[in-house]
Amino acid sequence: MTRSRSKPTRRAVLQGATAFSASMLASPRLRAAERSDVTIIGAGFAGLNAAILLADEGLSVTVLEANNRVGGRAFTADHIYGTPELGASQIGPYYARIRDMVHRLGVEISQGSNINAPFTFAIGDTLIRKEDWEGHDLNKTVGAERAVLPSAMQGFYMGKYNPFKGFDDWLEPDAARFDIPLAEWLIEKGISEEGMRIVNAGLVAPDAWNVSLLTLFQEATRGRLMTGAGDTQGKDRFEQYALASAHVVGGTSRLPEAMARHLGDAVLLNKIVTSIDMSDSGADILCLDGTRHQSDFVISAIPFGPLRRVSITPSLGGEQAAAVRHMPYATNTQVHMRLKGEPFWEQDGMDASLWSDGPLNIVRQPFGYDGSRDRLVAVGTGKKGERLDQLPPKERGEFVVSEIERLRPSTKGKIEVTGVHSWPQYNFVSGCRHSYGPGQVTRFAHDMIKPHHRLHFAGEHTRRLEIGMESAMESGERAAFEILERTA
Repeated sequence: MTRSRSKPTRRAVLQGATAFSASMLASPRLRAAERSDVTIIGAGFAGLNAAILLADEGLSVTVLEANNRVGGRAFTADHIYGTPELGASQIGPYYARIRDMVHRLGVEISQGSNINAPFTFAIGDTLIRKEDWEGHDLNKTVGAERAVLPSAMQGFYMGKYNPFKGFDDWLEPDAARFDIPLAEWLIEKGISEEGMRIVNAGLVAPDAWNVSLLTLFQEATRGRLMTGAGDTQGKDRFEQYALASAHVVGGTSRLPEAMARHLGDAVLLNKIVTSIDMSDSGADILCLDGTRHQSDFVISAIPFGPLRRVSITPSLGGEQAAAVRHMPYATNTQVHMRLKGEPFWEQDGMDASLWSDGPLNIVRQPFGYDGSRDRLVAVGTGKKGERLDQLPPKERGEFVVSEIERLRPSTKGKIEVTGVHSWPQYNFVSGCRHSYGPGQVTRFAHDMIKPHHRLHFAGEHTRRLEIGMESAMESGERAAFEILERTA
């Protein structure tokens, strides 16, 4: 069946948005299966890019999205004041696939992305200006570390000692020696005890003993090649890439939405895949609402977290199965806030963003693209994020406000919570990004992306050369080309 690329039909809307509860009353065995050349599970950048590339080559595609929106971790929060980006936000200068798609679909982009006020640093209950950090009594780091701001401590060591020069160095056999805990390597490079504590206080992964140095080298190398050498040692990664990057005008979600519109009624929402049964003649995909979709090939473009809940026949085996079962995903929980009254940073004379070694990782004060500065976002990652996620959303917001007000009395009575978001708790995602543990790059990276019978794999966790949104596009392209080679 060839699907048109016109606007969604009434039938597709009913099927994808409103027929869920009614369809549960029907027996799956009594419902006819729809047929296409390729079924794609997941309507993020990876799945949508694969679908467009395959459709361009004349193949019929069906994209099944479990959520009620497209985009995956590209999520512009139109429901929160200021429409913040909950996930993907920065389009790097060499994001060729993203930029080509933007041009093709007429989506507007503009220079600069994720620009925030500089940090004030909270060590315990004490606020420290960045200008005072090096000589402050609470700076217990040693040697050259003393001049490094806490938010840039990990970047300081990565920038100084990263041996990689090319995009794919991390996949070379010799790179396996770096598939070790970040902490082990930092100790080898002479990090102080306080330096290690500071790194752990801001880490996205659980801690420096449970993240692979090798994957961090890949990200740092791609970032350096993307932006040039520049001044990276005094900045965190958002600061390094903000001015060199671009953003989608109106929000990142506008791009996957445009990609979905281009595909028309090939994209179906609220389709929770429960099983993939493959045979010599094709694949049969069953959804929780009882609908069935048959195709010659399948692309899984969803994180391994939700893929664990899908029954696959024949079953995955070996390291590929282990990767799906055990791939860790990082925590990122956010509390978005609106500011009232006079700017608190003018009142206390300190930079508006906050880096903390306490319960919160960071509190960013974004610069709106219209020049506004009336929002805050607190972010908890790693173990800090896991602890925050134990609180219900309302209490989480209240706790964050009380913690900010405790550290910065100038904010008291000036903050109201506008939204709370946790990627680990968000349906069908299970985390803000994959995060290889020590030894897992060597063990999983090559085997986990290999086609399994008629099933192919995409998603940023299967990246090879890229990072961010571009890595998802890259992976969708790879999976599409794999299928095109099999159909040639």
